[in-house]
Amino acid sequence: MSIRINLPESRCSAGSTITGTVSLHGDEDIDVRLITITLQARCKTKANKSNGNSRTTYRGRAPLIHVRKDLFAGPHTLHPGHSWPFTFTLPLQCDVRQYDHFKDQHGPFNSDPGQSLPPSFVDSNFGFGWSAECFVRYELEASLVGTGVKLFSVGDLASTRQLDFRTFRHVQTPDPQPIVRAQTIACYSLRLRPGYGDAPLTFKEKLKSMRTSQLPVSMFKIHMQLPRVGVPEQPLSAFLMLDHELQKSTAPEPPIVLLKKCRVALQAFTYIQCIRDEILREGDDLRDWDTEHPIASVDFSEKMESAPPLTENFDLRSVMKIKVPSYFKPTFSTFNIRRVYRLHLKVSVECVQKTFKAEFNTLEFVLLARDYMPSGTGMLGPAVSYGLDEVAPVYQKDPEPPPPIYSDGKVP
Repeated sequence: MSIRINLPESRCSAGSTITGTVSLHGDEDIDVRLITITLQARCKTKANKSNGNSRTTYRGRAPLIHVRKDLFAGPHTLHPGHSWPFTFTLPLQCDVRQYDHFKDQHGPFNSDPGQSLPPSFVDSNFGFGWSAECFVRYELEASLVGTGVKLFSVGDLASTRQLDFRTFRHVQTPDPQPIVRAQTIACYSLRLRPGYGDAPLTFKEKLKSMRTSQLPVSMFKIHMQLPRVGVPEQPLSAFLMLDHELQKSTAPEPPIVLLKKCRVALQAFTYIQCIRDEILREGDDLRDWDTEHPIASVDFSEKMESAPPLTENFDLRSVMKIKVPSYFKPTFSTFNIRRVYRLHLKVSVECVQKTFKAEFNTLEFVLLARDYMPSGTGMLGPAVSYGLDEVAPVYQKDPEPPPPIYSDGKVP
């Protein structure tokens, strides 16, 4: 005997409507007192610290939504094959009437009780002496409560179904808000003098090249322009700008600077907050980790004859496609989980057969949601009140209270 949630579509968003059925399956009758369906969402964190044979566990749980509907009220004996339809409309904001604040609210997290709902999310990391994991989960839970009258009757049944909650951006073409970083490079070489060019250096000339004080120098800056705002699967604008500093150079003329290699990576940072003592609400623990994901690269090192020269405004999109993959979740911050990003760029250039490297990164890169919806249109509608659980009229017992904020259960 089992109870199932039948859902034609698991994707949802703020203001959207979820419809489905709860059905009873098996080969025997069952005595039923109550059948319910619950829409719930929560942010859960967990961290373990190990020191020799001792281990300390920190947990945090912050509810976002908790709405229950009674589908059937008994007592009554039911046959397999029965089904009950249900409908939920997701709120536009968090429903945190049962939310209990952490002992200390730290800056990186969002403590606003009316904050927007975050996207579905899961992440974990393991380090020396510690491990951490977190998730933002939206799910439906169907529950059957038996009467317990018969000695060998089937007891309570439950079933869950996870939802894929997605957020929207409300600006169709966001301003990239570019940021510029610069790095100065000094190129000392005999090849900067007229007549040397690409000819091989003699042994005496190589020895002379070891003393930079006797060599001409070309000073130049590489400016990197990176966006601070982006959308998954949309091209990101990135420019390299070459600026020769003629007043600081002793070379007769500015040399050609070629792009040798370029690599763009997305750095993802996850921050979590949890507590050690769930009864006294004390012993806060903060944990964070980061991962780097290459999203674009180009390499001319094996074919320098095709390497493009840098200019005053070189568009990197002309040599590679810079896009954030669609599976990255947008930037968000909740009561105990925060997800942010940076763009990290590494570039190698060649000047008179010498290689120079430079690195640039944005202090913060805001990744917006992939899907666009104009504000106030589409599935978004007026806020729905969830002050009370919806109860079937024939069922007289008060609904069960919502679960506590912190649970001893482990993060699945």
